[in-house]
Amino acid sequence: MFKKDDKPEAEGKLIDIETGIQGNVKFNGPINLRINGHFEGELEAKKGTLIIGEKADVKAKTIKGENINILGKVRGDIICTRLELSKSARVIGNIEVSTLVVGEGAALKGKCQMPISDEKSEHKESASKKKAEKKPEETKKEGI
Repeated sequence: MFKKDDKPEAEGKLIDIETGIQGNVKFNGPINLRINGHFEGELEAKKGTLIIGEKADVKAKTIKGENINILGKVRGDIICTRLELSKSARVIGNIEVSTLVVGEGAALKGKCQMPISDEKSEHKESASKKKAEKKPEETKKEGI
């Protein structure tokens, strides 16, 4: 049997939606969700993988997830850790992602943001240096 420390593997758990569905879908556990039909609403997949199949047509204000693979059509903004757009993917919306994989032939109409933690810290450091450099100069000008 299972021990207390054993965690279920996401590979073994798959929910496959072949029909049309409307509403809000959220899942927290390590479950893979594949949509192959029409979906309209909100999607949130905190753990596991969300797969938008080749025949899927998804309309959502925002799709949030850990791993998202798109093979079909999506209209809506996407926020995730890893996004893979296959050659048949058609996305209309803005994306915010750490890792982006784009297959040749995939289409994206929207803005793409890929936050970089090093860039943020460097920007803050250079801004604080500029402020520090300006202060002594300003005091010299006032004293003269």
